[in-house]
Amino acid sequence: MQLERPLPTPSELTAPFWAAAREHRLIRPVCDDCSRSFFTPQLICPHCLGEKWSYQTSTGRGSVYSSTIVHRPPSPALPAPYELAIVDMDEGWQLLTNIVTTRNEPTPIGARVEVTWTEIDENWTFPAFHTTDTEDLR
Repeated sequence: MQLERPLPTPSELTAPFWAAAREHRLIRPVCDDCSRSFFTPQLICPHCLGEKWSYQTSTGRGSVYSSTIVHRPPSPALPAPYELAIVDMDEGWQLLTNIVTTRNEPTPIGARVEVTWTEIDENWTFPAFHTTDTEDLR
């Protein structure tokens, strides 16, 4: 018996994010009042409590804030091991994501990364990241 991979349930707030991901575009909410980026999409800006925001395209570049190798995933349908990381995006927001790597240890904090795309099926594409500078891996 093959288990199905758990997938997100898009909401009115997150549907544009997932639609953009299918097109290999990384977008994030940006507040109309304070101009700060944030993630996850919410009804109000977590920085200034402004109620108006819109999605804007991200450069898809950032640096590793924290990372770990997951050996026992929360679902047996997820292949392990995999690297889970928080990436500080260049626009000032953070994303919990995967680092695509063949290394058996976490990517160093501060390593530069950029977005790549993991095709799950015809309906789902997830953003993931890979390192951009092998010097960061020493």
